[in-house]
Amino acid sequence: MKITQTAQKIKVNFAMDVSVDVHKDTLNCFFETEGKEYYDEFSNRNTMIEKKLKQYHEVAMENGRKTLRIICEPTGQYQNKLFRTARKMGFLTCFVNTESVAKFRVIETNDTGKTDIKDPRVIRTLGRLEKTIKHRHLDNEYLVLRKLNRVYDDAERTIISLKGRINKLLVELYCDYSFKKDFLYSTSGMALVEKVQCNPYRIDKTGYKRFRRAMKKVAPRIWEKSLQRLWNDAQSSVLNELPEEYVETLQEHLLQLYQDYLQQAARREEITERMIMLLKRLRAKDPNIPPSTRGVINDKNLARLLGETGPVSDFPNWRLLMRYAGLNIRMRQSGRYSGLNKISKKGRVLLRKILMNIALPLVKRSSIYGEYYHKKKDVDKMVGNKAMTCVARHFLRKFYGWYKSGEAFNRDRFFTCETEYRKAA
Repeated sequence: MKITQTAQKIKVNFAMDVSVDVHKDTLNCFFETEGKEYYDEFSNRNTMIEKKLKQYHEVAMENGRKTLRIICEPTGQYQNKLFRTARKMGFLTCFVNTESVAKFRVIETNDTGKTDIKDPRVIRTLGRLEKTIKHRHLDNEYLVLRKLNRVYDDAERTIISLKGRINKLLVELYCDYSFKKDFLYSTSGMALVEKVQCNPYRIDKTGYKRFRRAMKKVAPRIWEKSLQRLWNDAQSSVLNELPEEYVETLQEHLLQLYQDYLQQAARREEITERMIMLLKRLRAKDPNIPPSTRGVINDKNLARLLGETGPVSDFPNWRLLMRYAGLNIRMRQSGRYSGLNKISKKGRVLLRKILMNIALPLVKRSSIYGEYYHKKKDVDKMVGNKAMTCVARHFLRKFYGWYKSGEAFNRDRFFTCETEYRKAA
């Protein structure tokens, strides 16, 4: 027999629960008190929200409740007006899981239908059972970091899209271009775009000496063999003999896309600088935030990570942080059946993406996760994505412990449990 001590949940008896089904233009509210049920529908506007919450508070006061607790599903941005107004008026706010509402609706109503009247009742029942999610009220720095994270990610995806379109045009215009993709975005590649717009017909007309002189003026450290290779590629490409007007159209389009790329790259750098400045302000408030450490994490990635996690001190243990990231293990086992264990992917998508970006340079054989990662692949025969997920999970857990300790990074402690580390010490 196994006996486990259960944690007692705190019941909010002093607050009256108001469950809300949030839409872009309307809010459907439901609450009950003293044997009476109240249903209301009104527009999702600040003035109307404030007016209705005052009315609900009066009803709560008449029935011996001191405040309101607003409960709703996360809907992207549409619940923000409701929650900000409720917080401003001193009321409590919390979420319920969208998946829980969808599945519990069948239990509550005994059918699979969905209406704006049913959902608030289901949300009310989940609130009664205390199946709620904390609504985190982030400070200004964390709030701005989180928004900059989104802007940075948008710029990153735009840059990837632009590079793909530029490379596609380059194949058509400079058909025998033999350099790798990254060359075009180096100093030498920028010189190629600036001086001849990646047009092999212009290179051919200019002549090798003038072409070399023009490239050396903008990129003085370009190798001679690179210049000769560009010239040879151009000589081969002009044999394609595209119409002159068509070549000009391709050249113009490529130049426009390259200018867009440079703008997005500059925007990304500007966002990075702002995020690092915010990180410095956070360090002044919270000395437990780890410093950037060579071979582990830099300031940019640390700022992005904290932007998604928010204050790490909000999490009582690392398991809750893992669940917040959607990296907790979902098990499927019943009797003799044992299914595959997978990560839940129910948390923050961008946080998982950032963790993967942090982990990627750390899995080289000479890096901190080199042995760990390649053992997963070579000995345990894991596929690359699964092994990378293991690295991301391990890093997030260790990062939590690193933050809690408030100490400098210790490589010997990173892969050793506390008991073994103390024995060795």
